[in-house]
Amino acid sequence: MKLINNYLNKYSIFIFAIVTFIICFLRTPFWDETHAFEIARLNLFEIFQISSIEGHTFLWYFILKPFSNLNLYPYSMFFINWLFSVLAIFILWKKAPFKPYIKALITFSAPFMLYFAPVARCYSIGILFLFLICAYYPLRFKKPYAFTFLIVICANTSLMAAIGCFWIGLIYFFELIEKYKSNKINKKTFIKIFLIFLLCTFILFAQFIFVQTPNTGGRADFIKRFINFVILPYGSNIFQFLLHLVSSLLFYVIPFYLFKKSKKAFVFALGTYLTLTFIFIFMHQGSYWNHYFYYIYLIILFWIFNRQIKSKIVLQLFNLIIFFALFPFALHDNCKMEYIYSSKSKEISNFISSNETLKKSKLYTLEWWSDISPASDIYLAKKGIDIYDVKNRKRTSYESLKDIFKLKDYLIDFDEFYQNTPKDFYILSAGSLFNQKFKNMYVILLNDGSYIFKTKKASYKLEKVQYKKDLNLTIYQAVKL
Repeated sequence: MKLINNYLNKYSIFIFAIVTFIICFLRTPFWDETHAFEIARLNLFEIFQISSIEGHTFLWYFILKPFSNLNLYPYSMFFINWLFSVLAIFILWKKAPFKPYIKALITFSAPFMLYFAPVARCYSIGILFLFLICAYYPLRFKKPYAFTFLIVICANTSLMAAIGCFWIGLIYFFELIEKYKSNKINKKTFIKIFLIFLLCTFILFAQFIFVQTPNTGGRADFIKRFINFVILPYGSNIFQFLLHLVSSLLFYVIPFYLFKKSKKAFVFALGTYLTLTFIFIFMHQGSYWNHYFYYIYLIILFWIFNRQIKSKIVLQLFNLIIFFALFPFALHDNCKMEYIYSSKSKEISNFISSNETLKKSKLYTLEWWSDISPASDIYLAKKGIDIYDVKNRKRTSYESLKDIFKLKDYLIDFDEFYQNTPKDFYILSAGSLFNQKFKNMYVILLNDGSYIFKTKKASYKLEKVQYKKDLNLTIYQAVKL
């Protein structure tokens, strides 16, 4: 066992770094990654404003900004995100009070190997700072300013990380009150930390005050993910059903039993789980990488409060939780993996830029791009080709980025749209225009895939001039009849 532990200690971080580096540099960015890179090109005030619409805090955009301004896309953001993930795993191995095989299970789990490291989002930097908070937790009274600084920075990495920071910060603040009352911390230090937390709360509040709560139609989807532990479709076979049943019970119930005698641990577990659940049901259903934060906070719970567990049986239960929590992850759903790793954005941009007619024409999208294709915007922008939205704005402009989630529900007045566009223009579609919402219009789908739009004022034909099945891309030319 000692030999195995030695190998795990020596090589786990190195293997993780190499494998994830290869994964992230062999893939095309999917649209959320590109969307963040586009936002980073805005000015600082616009970035701060758009945070409330995006549901993410500003820090990731600020980090990307110099690389975005230099058009170092996409490898700069891949490398930065990968580096944050490797540092997080490094902190885990150096500071977490777990056995080497537990650290290895966490390191090579699907959340870290297949998402957090290779996919350049705002989450890896948040996990890094959450792990730094855990590492600094025993020193929180000796170095209160450093600990507070870590909480404040971490809270501004993403909403998912801000949840954990809120509950850790709340517990810490009440600990400081106790220390202050017993004269173990001076008044000046207490007031300064209080003001820092107050400022952080104000900054977060300012970013999310205008958040618009989306439709809660995803509740059924949340329940499915919650019961089935995030990834797999429910009831594919009896083996998966049993795995889901056992992992759900262990994952969601046992932590509360294990820490029932620790008020701080119980508050942290209950607070983070309930906050995540509230957000996923009433605010945003969340994708599976958002649901991974149940897993992240489970790790943090046992990291921070591990000294309160004395029983070896209890520790074995923790090992079981890790095992059953990770095993379903290993059976990752292929369609969701394709969503992340099979973006066609680069191929779409190459196809458009190689077409001389399209290069010289104005290109529009009337719809909400699919989850694969919007990443082509920034590839095309680097080649001097712009795509415009239905309101005749560049897709990379602040106004268009600000409205990006609203455009899918926007009622298009095609008379007005056609009047404000040049005669020589094309419409790009990565889905079905038939499902788009048009104002006061009768839509006829022709056999060849073209459309006839009839309004009170005129009739228009969207003639299907090209279809690339492998790219899920249709190109229409608009003609007034």
